[in-house]
Amino acid sequence: FATPSSRRCRGPSHVSRTVTASLLRSTVAPTEEPASTDMTPMDEEQTGKSLTQRIMESTSSAGQAGGAGGSSTWDAFLRTEANWSRLKDFEGFDYDSMTSLPPSARHSSIPKPPQFVTDDGSQGSERCWSKLRAHAEDSTPLDYDVVVCGGTLGIFIALALQIKGLNVAVIEAGKLQGREQEWNISMKELEELVDLGVLTEEIIDEAVSTEFPGCRSGFKNSEVTPLEGGYFENGVGYECFTPGVLNLGVSPSVLINSVAKRFLERGGTVLEGTPLKGICISDSIGAAVDMGDGDEPVTAKLVLDCMGNASPISRQQRYGRKPDGVC
Repeated sequence: FATPSSRRCRGPSHVSRTVTASLLRSTVAPTEEPASTDMTPMDEEQTGKSLTQRIMESTSSAGQAGGAGGSSTWDAFLRTEANWSRLKDFEGFDYDSMTSLPPSARHSSIPKPPQFVTDDGSQGSERCWSKLRAHAEDSTPLDYDVVVCGGTLGIFIALALQIKGLNVAVIEAGKLQGREQEWNISMKELEELVDLGVLTEEIIDEAVSTEFPGCRSGFKNSEVTPLEGGYFENGVGYECFTPGVLNLGVSPSVLINSVAKRFLERGGTVLEGTPLKGICISDSIGAAVDMGDGDEPVTAKLVLDCMGNASPISRQQRYGRKPDGVC
């Protein structure tokens, strides 16, 4: 078992939550029976289902969240595997940003990426540009100091900024909720959020559900599939044990609900069910966020992208580029 940090040695409740480590932990709804894990290798061969598959298939499909890691079902795992395969097979490419040139004069036949973020007044939402011009002509303040796009993790930085006296809005395409499966985090990271005023010791006590000594970390230098045994003995990388790192399992719903409540109590704004359509930026005025024809654009001095790996901003920025690595 891990030795609790000094800030966590406050009573038997902390010790009672300490459990042994497992390679895969998932939260199962109390009304459902978890898949049996006492099958023999022969049983697995006959059913065709591994232990990982049976555990993930026992996870409730209700309350799954959007965003990276938001879904913990077996089908979501298979989709992730398919995306990983596509990423490995992807070949980077160059494109010609001068799409106004005739095809014969272009360096590439691949067009530039869709401009989700633009500072070109001839592109993007006219309603966004009109509102920015109105701010400048009437000398009126922008709607917010900061707009945070993506609330699952963005709500934490939003509260930190709100505490510092800024006027902050969080825009979330779906519901502001965490995934059912636990998040992994280190106590040091939680304590830093306490120091910032984002969390309290009481919230941490409620959120932490499991604690174990540490994690086994593997680092590959090359891809070998299938692989029997460890990375080092197969010459494809190395593994190490990291004590006290990502060794806590916390409830996303407890953290997000608590932080969102504190954010709203301090005057913050949360816009749920609001997918973004684009962002227009004026260097001299600020930014306007397009939320579709049904909603008026909101303006801010700063827009923060907390939408994760599926962010349209990231897709625009990394268009045609293959990542150097994946964590």
